[in-house]
Amino acid sequence: MDTGSHLLFGATLAGLAHWIPSVQSDPSLSGAILCVALIGSHAPDFDVVFRFGGSDAYFRQHRRWSHSLPALALWALAIGPLTALAFGCWTQVWLLTAWTLLAVVLHVAFDLTNAYGVQCLLPFKRGWLHLDALCLTEPFLLIVHAGALIGWLAAGGSRAALLCGFAWGTTVMYALWRIGYHGLAVRRIKRRFRSWIAVHVLPDIRWFRWHYVVQTNKDFHMGQMDGRRLLPAATLPQEPVETAHACVGASRRVPHVQALLRFAKRAYFKWQAQPDGGYLVVWTDLRFWRERDWPFRAEVRLDGQLNVIEQKLGWHKKAWEPPYV
Repeated sequence: MDTGSHLLFGATLAGLAHWIPSVQSDPSLSGAILCVALIGSHAPDFDVVFRFGGSDAYFRQHRRWSHSLPALALWALAIGPLTALAFGCWTQVWLLTAWTLLAVVLHVAFDLTNAYGVQCLLPFKRGWLHLDALCLTEPFLLIVHAGALIGWLAAGGSRAALLCGFAWGTTVMYALWRIGYHGLAVRRIKRRFRSWIAVHVLPDIRWFRWHYVVQTNKDFHMGQMDGRRLLPAATLPQEPVETAHACVGASRRVPHVQALLRFAKRAYFKWQAQPDGGYLVVWTDLRFWRERDWPFRAEVRLDGQLNVIEQKLGWHKKAWEPPYV
């Protein structure tokens, strides 16, 4: 999820802790719970520091070790005791550590429902896991949790547990519904493309619309599913790197392309000769397609001797534009 969503969920997670009598009755402990919930809900995304090493360094590390199984415990053991000391609540250190762990686990769980994916099973499994069920920003969940938080602030701590409990209960039911609906969408698309090798179905902020990419033996098929209707948008032929122009193979070795290929499930490329005698090679992961361009891409410019002149990697879209990852 996006940073704002994680922090909002952290705030309502703190409100949920008011079911515990000691939290409800102790303002200092309540403040400490809010602190660990907010920090824990964002802690795995502290890997943003890798941006200082460049976009390729960031994409190589984002949602990897900071979201891994060992990191879950390390975040909790680092944040919980320090907060207990800061708020003078050492007798409640285990409660604060447990609530931090819950916040961190929920952060990773929400990222798991997103299409970008997360390597949350490191070091035991290196693959990228993703359920493709929720958008990066879910307007419905934002409204539910914002309403609970506003109600808590308006009514005081006495209603915090009830309001935030309702918000989290609604969140669980909503996530389960979206996961189930996603499975139904995948089955429908597989029935349509009998020769499928791989199928990816990504969510839209509109509940009954999904974006799909299907790989067959020869092509990639992209389109949308709106309700029960399949709306094909484009078909791209597959071409091995080995048979493509030499500029493609040269571009594949640059750091920005390597960073993309580390997690891309349906890598695809196109190349174009430039007026100056050089080449432009663009790589993408077709899971994140849209009709007019490739919003997530690595661009490599080479001269006529295939020397790299420039390389770029990143997203080229507005937050409210698809794909919502």
